[in-house]
Amino acid sequence: MAGTTTGTGHELARIYREGGDYSQVYIDMSVDTADPPGVKEQRRTSVLDALARAGAPMADIDAITDALATNPLAPSPACLYVLAKNGELVLEEALPGIAVAPESVSYGPLPDLAPLLRMQPLDFCYLVVETSRDGGEARLYRAGASAPEREEQVTGRTDTLHKVRRGGDWRNDHFQNHTEEIWKQTQSKLAATVDEVVRERMPRLLVVAGDIRARQLLEEELSEASRAILAVEPTNTRADGSSDEALAERIDSEIKRVLAEDKRAVLDQLNMHEGRGDNRVDLSFGAVVQALASAQVDTLVLDSDRLTDREALALGAEPWIATTPEDALGAPVIATVPAQLALIRAALLTDAKILFTDSYAATGSGDPRAAEDAVTLPEHAEVGAILRWRTGPPVPGT
Repeated sequence: MAGTTTGTGHELARIYREGGDYSQVYIDMSVDTADPPGVKEQRRTSVLDALARAGAPMADIDAITDALATNPLAPSPACLYVLAKNGELVLEEALPGIAVAPESVSYGPLPDLAPLLRMQPLDFCYLVVETSRDGGEARLYRAGASAPEREEQVTGRTDTLHKVRRGGDWRNDHFQNHTEEIWKQTQSKLAATVDEVVRERMPRLLVVAGDIRARQLLEEELSEASRAILAVEPTNTRADGSSDEALAERIDSEIKRVLAEDKRAVLDQLNMHEGRGDNRVDLSFGAVVQALASAQVDTLVLDSDRLTDREALALGAEPWIATTPEDALGAPVIATVPAQLALIRAALLTDAKILFTDSYAATGSGDPRAAEDAVTLPEHAEVGAILRWRTGPPVPGT
């Protein structure tokens, strides 16, 4: 929706920096019954009643009413995150996948962005290209979003693309070479478009599908930066009667692969620096809070399950977070809040990256494969941080 924030770190930080009271809704929108309209109406009524009880102003309730009425029923499972302020929608995100936190409806100065961040990786975008011999299109998405942020179309020449007859006649060979050259020119134009998007927006992933020969020619024309993030889906999604199901599954699989690699890389760094004793990581709650208060955290890693019983102070100015009033350094205390909310807020306000562990998959999901691939913090820590600079001299001998 026009005027709403997108899920970049700077834009989410602005929500906390600007202050004010927000109406927040995070609900499961999955529909698995024979009466979707009835389910949707029941859900809408329940949410609006809860907002009114929470003290949300009528202007916010009206804005969220419109969002619930116009949001299409996404394929199950799916969730909806909506944030409104002063009668305007600040965030409206349809999030594919099962809920990662209890449903919540609230009104106040400290909206909880954790469900959004857990389902929609921060600042992660990817590029999808579908190509054929006569053209193609490139669409840039943020992970978790259903609509592209940017679309580009390339159309090649079709005036001389005659079907070439088999045989060794020199005319046929001439037309074949001419046709191949037109295909190559078309893919070169598409590759230039793709390379421009990669250069300007730096997506983490490029997925290409379409006609096999067009894909081959496109890959040959791509820049080194584009090929470095390339994944090819061997499905001609532009053929008549084709389905997008294989492409959607490949995109989901590739995003999970990249995110898993990110998590493992961060956890490898945590383990490496912890093993060296070089004071470049923190794995205790108090130390991480202190590092965030000093804007020292480069990457914050959270274990949502293990942080459940922790609380911290959310401050109205720098250093943004504290564990006791004495550590607030004169900044006003807004409220005592769940620790995860305070940590995420401080991380966003100090431009730190945020990752979540998979402790539930490791210990409670009952899925051996998920447990084997799960990424967890060392020493069963609740929270971890990779620091922008060390806290002191390294341990002697390291």
